[in-house]
Amino acid sequence: MPTRSAASHVGRAFTGLCLVAVLVGLVLVVFPELRPGSGDDDRPSYAGLTPAEPVQLRVGDLGLTAPLLGSDRDPVSTLATPPDDAPLVTWWDESAEPGANRGQTVLTAHASAEAGGLTALAQLAAGDHVDIATREGTMRYEVTSVRTLGPDRLQRASVGLFDQDAGDGRLVAISTEQWDGTRYQRSVVVTAAPLGAPDD
Repeated sequence: MPTRSAASHVGRAFTGLCLVAVLVGLVLVVFPELRPGSGDDDRPSYAGLTPAEPVQLRVGDLGLTAPLLGSDRDPVSTLATPPDDAPLVTWWDESAEPGANRGQTVLTAHASAEAGGLTALAQLAAGDHVDIATREGTMRYEVTSVRTLGPDRLQRASVGLFDQDAGDGRLVAISTEQWDGTRYQRSVVVTAAPLGAPDD
């Protein structure tokens, strides 16, 4: 059985450890940069962006740069038939401007046997970045999903993909491929969440 003196020593040691823990906690609250992992200088920071018409899409990792042309033609109609001026990338001008807090920025393009404005999107993966340049700056997005859909599945998904009452400013980019003379046989659909304007 521990003596009263030994118990007293244990009690003082426990009290001392508690005081140290409290002091460490206070230091981390006052100086958050001292928290583990908080000193990562490579972590990007982002600022708000005034909503504005998009003019260019850039995906640095893919070497993809494409001008964006506004169109008032709804995406369902746009994607249904080949354009006369492929491989352009179209921004649906009734969709959200980059920087908006609601709605979805919708980009569409068609792929032919030779090329397509958004064909390279199939190489993206979740976590990759897509930049949309506007006259107010650049909005950076982080890819959340990359899906390949057949025509029937794309038709069913189109309501959610083009809905302007939802989306929280996300990016939806669609590349249709494999025209069979009647319709495109598949579409690559990329969705990406807005991060903001990169400060770097």
